[in-house]
Amino acid sequence: MMTLTNNILLISPIGFTFNHETATDNKFQSDVANTNTGNEFKLFRNKLIEHGINVVTFTPPDELTPDAVFPNNWFSTFPDGQFFIYPMKAINRRQEKRKEFISEIGKKYHSRTDLSFFENEMKYLEGTGSLVIDHDNKVAFAAISERTDLRVIEAWKFLVDYKCLTFDCNDKNGSRVYHTNVVLSLTTEHAIICLECIEEKDKIKISEELSISGRKLIEISIDQMNNFCGNCIALKNNLGQQLLIMSERARINFTSDQITQLEQYSIVVSSPLNEIEIIGGGSARCMIAELF
Repeated sequence: MMTLTNNILLISPIGFTFNHETATDNKFQSDVANTNTGNEFKLFRNKLIEHGINVVTFTPPDELTPDAVFPNNWFSTFPDGQFFIYPMKAINRRQEKRKEFISEIGKKYHSRTDLSFFENEMKYLEGTGSLVIDHDNKVAFAAISERTDLRVIEAWKFLVDYKCLTFDCNDKNGSRVYHTNVVLSLTTEHAIICLECIEEKDKIKISEELSISGRKLIEISIDQMNNFCGNCIALKNNLGQQLLIMSERARINFTSDQITQLEQYSIVVSSPLNEIEIIGGGSARCMIAELF
């Protein structure tokens, strides 16, 4: 089994625009006009609520944080009551860690750990973008990149007493994939993974660890990864059913056989996020911060 939550945080895309700082290593981004992100966000939020997810929504008080819609990169919560704040690479993204947001979230958690000091050393670990976490087995997976540093991982491992398997992965052009959560998604029964982009030296250890957890691998291609098939998140609804949240773009790029496999154990919930994906370089999983 896998501990899932039906409580999440979304942050409204106030000030959402192409972020030149993050585009240096996020190859999923494109500089196009923002015309429909507000509607995409509202439809996504409403669809989650309709499917039995409890959604808390924060609204930034200004337009200074273009990527605020992706809160999973600056904090995460744990089923045992821990609340972690993470070091971010882009200077303008660090402003997403607003004191009033941290204060409100922190009320429900018994401990708070802030790793932001690593920013002074130019070392980063961007939350559940960098870490794909299996809390029940106390193991995380991390693709090393400019945003995911080994030294911060070691500090995190010491604090939480989790194992972390690191690996190297690259896109078709040989550039490092910027976040782990576009390569790998976990459900209770499946691991959606782009083994094609993972370096040969790391494929076996990652595959074996996922198999040990009892999960069946659903392998996606680099083209499917580029269409955010790896950027999904498993949640549970108020009836205790497992939902698999993804964008409509991801859903149509899975094969029918893959969708059939996923639907054996999950209700697949998709919503159009085309503009958020194109401009921001992130998708459904990036938009959701779990509140355990």
